[in-house]
Amino acid sequence: MTDVDAGGPFPTADFPFPHHDGLGPIPELAALRRNAPCARIILPSGDPAWLVTRYGDVRTVLADPRFSRTRATRGAGPRMAHVPTLQDSILAADPPEHSRLRKLVAAAFTVRRAEAMRSGVARLVDDLLDRLAVHDRPADLVPLLARPLPLAVICDLLGVPREDADRLDAWCDALRNLTAAPDAEVTAAVGEMTGYLTGLVGAKRRRGGEDVLSTLIAARDEGDRLSQDELVSFALVLLTGGYGTTADRLAGSVHLLLDDPERYGRLVREPATIPRAVEELLRYAQTNVQANLRVATEEVRLGGVRIAEGEAVMAINSSANHDESVFDAPDLLDLSREHNPHLGFGHGVHHCVGAQIARVQLQEALAGLVRRFPGLRAAAPPQWKTGLKTRGPRSLPVTW
Repeated sequence: MTDVDAGGPFPTADFPFPHHDGLGPIPELAALRRNAPCARIILPSGDPAWLVTRYGDVRTVLADPRFSRTRATRGAGPRMAHVPTLQDSILAADPPEHSRLRKLVAAAFTVRRAEAMRSGVARLVDDLLDRLAVHDRPADLVPLLARPLPLAVICDLLGVPREDADRLDAWCDALRNLTAAPDAEVTAAVGEMTGYLTGLVGAKRRRGGEDVLSTLIAARDEGDRLSQDELVSFALVLLTGGYGTTADRLAGSVHLLLDDPERYGRLVREPATIPRAVEELLRYAQTNVQANLRVATEEVRLGGVRIAEGEAVMAINSSANHDESVFDAPDLLDLSREHNPHLGFGHGVHHCVGAQIARVQLQEALAGLVRRFPGLRAAAPPQWKTGLKTRGPRSLPVTW
């Protein structure tokens, strides 16, 4: 099957591409950047879309209002999957609706707020590492650090009881499903999580609190600025984005450091370089195998092709972060890299609102590990998640 446009014929590939263990460069994306930077794909829903892989084009799609998130989530246009999720959320909104929603939550996710949380995150890291220190070896770092740290942070931030964390963990994976679970399982998880959060909202409305969810409830009740659906979907987005993605990035970062012991040893010797190392790990790790779909609201020329009004476009941040025209030796993990304008947290109006809180967690987790476990090393190859929107270790066996 081919599509022919002004730019020539383009083979249409099934998406997602075959699974690759690890977080290194994805060969299919590298080939597309070279030969077809705006290429035709078939989504899991069966709908066609354009896959955008070069840095400049990715930034354009993420920032240009002619590429609509709302058109990709509502109505009868092309879709990522058969089961729609988070249709009423901030992730599915365009300005000015998006601007209204973002303003309500932005104050809780400022750089100042993230830095004020740093000491608490460091204490949580130390508590988790205390448990790791007395654990049998080898130990799996995913359930002992990578999952519980961001889950506790986001639960505390939103005001979700920590004792419900295991339920949230299972639901979050379903919400990030691409091909791993059947539609009925995803629909059931969305329904269960929505029901849980609806009940939590009701309880918080009765007794209030100082957390983000209570703030959003007050915004709805006092100013009628958030609908009930918006309120619940906000909580869904913040939980899944604030937890699942950060957990995968933390596990993936440790894997990349231990994969070459000199990398980990460098941070042991020079812990002051951890913030820069975190930025390079965010750039290098090919975690996103899928991105939020957008639909062109008018004809657009991009990457040498004509994108018609109504056609779907997917811009892959992970691919942009390996663009040879922007990054020197992009396939080299260079912990001392200085020029690093990576798109690990997106770009434009949908830039990740929790980016700085995620950075604080990654920095403090790595600082704690290199301080407490300077001899940490991989005990066995990790097992990898498959069929989700992000790549990450399902297990990460370590010893010391």
